[in-house]
Amino acid sequence: MTQWFSVDKAGLGRQAEEQGKARLVGELIQNGLDEPGVTQINVTLALVPGEPLANLTVEDDAPEGFHDLTHAYTLFAASRKRSNPEARGQFNLGEKLVLAVCDQASISTTKGTVVFDPAEGRIEKPAQKRERGSVFNGRIRMTAGEYSQVCDYLRSLLLPEGIAVTFNGGTLLPRQPIHTFQAGLETQIADDKGVMRPTTRKTPVSLYESLPGEVAHLYEMGLPIVETADKWHASIGQKVPLNRDRNNVKPAYLKAVRTLVLNEMYSTLTEEDANQDWVRQASSSPDCSDEAIKRVLDLRFGEKRAAFDPNDPEANKKWVAQGGTLVYGPMMSGNEWKKAKDAGAIQPAGKLCPSPKPYSQDGKNVTIIEPDKWTPGMKAIADYAVFLGQELMGVAVTVTFVNTPNNFSACYGPGDLHFNLFRLGHKWFEGGITEEVDRLLVHEFGHQVSGDHLSEEYHEALCLLGAKLKKLALMKPEAFRQS
Repeated sequence: MTQWFSVDKAGLGRQAEEQGKARLVGELIQNGLDEPGVTQINVTLALVPGEPLANLTVEDDAPEGFHDLTHAYTLFAASRKRSNPEARGQFNLGEKLVLAVCDQASISTTKGTVVFDPAEGRIEKPAQKRERGSVFNGRIRMTAGEYSQVCDYLRSLLLPEGIAVTFNGGTLLPRQPIHTFQAGLETQIADDKGVMRPTTRKTPVSLYESLPGEVAHLYEMGLPIVETADKWHASIGQKVPLNRDRNNVKPAYLKAVRTLVLNEMYSTLTEEDANQDWVRQASSSPDCSDEAIKRVLDLRFGEKRAAFDPNDPEANKKWVAQGGTLVYGPMMSGNEWKKAKDAGAIQPAGKLCPSPKPYSQDGKNVTIIEPDKWTPGMKAIADYAVFLGQELMGVAVTVTFVNTPNNFSACYGPGDLHFNLFRLGHKWFEGGITEEVDRLLVHEFGHQVSGDHLSEEYHEALCLLGAKLKKLALMKPEAFRQS
């Protein structure tokens, strides 16, 4: 029966070239790492003098070798790896991609040998079997630059313990993680019909320092798959949900990994780290821990920080005057703000350093003292305030006396002055026109110009009132004599 499909080797080769030769060699190493019982993988690669070619050999000592010899040349054949989340492959594609960029090749295993000849095509030799393991030999198209990339790639592998991997006779040295933790992450496992389905399971996540000149990557069980430029390499101990080309992950998956790393490693971050994109992204996640977001904001804005409060301009100025840092809206993303507020990691300046507010919004706990209950001293001070309002500002001031435990002695809105008897006490009014009376009235009348104690306008108003008060005392001294 004629097959439904044919595969154009040259076309497949062009797609394989896009992945880079280093990744293609990695596919062969990956296959060896996934084989049960493997203890040794040997890789040799040598450029052919004068030609853009290299001789490549990848050999392993897995006891069983290939489970099925036809998998050496059958695209997307059913793979045992699909049901095992701790095996790296699933598409049965790796060797075929390498073959597509080879001029000639052979695969020998415990089930026989397949030769790929440029003139005769595929030649199967079932009798030529190995006692143990498999070996791939091929002449691969490769430039000197690509050869260098392969060397760098092999040195970047995070190899598991118990499997020795050599490259051109030298053993690739294993690296020790700086931290390993368990976490629930998405993976894919084949169902009973062989269809890959997403699921979440716990897996080890190991972090490694980047060596000099390296860019941090996301790894799938020790093989680099996505460049992240984060602080550490992160190796996931199970299948990573990759695209078909096995070179990228969904943004949501990368964000989930970054958030897990931040939650584990926040105490080790520096100020420079805290401003990196990966930390910013992780700290915007709802899954970012409260401790992690607080640490990030400590590093970015200092421990004494407050959100700019548009409803209390004076509080913002007071906060800065006290050595605090104001965090403005554009300095964090919307999700960062939400996480920071949910975690109690930042509060508005108006809450931490509120400007005086005489009355609560509900108006409770305030008693107005009717004029017929004013003492002579209260009436004298009221008359004096009305006099000064007219003389210093040209404003007809109305005076009210209140009794409230709220934390103010007096308050002033344009033309409206309130004295709080609860805070000042009767004795304050019975002493006549004292410096303290003048001080309080000048302070309150400054609010005719500005309600912000820390503004330039308020400061200038106080200076002008003081100067006018002096002039008035010289011109009308009788108004200041004590009765």
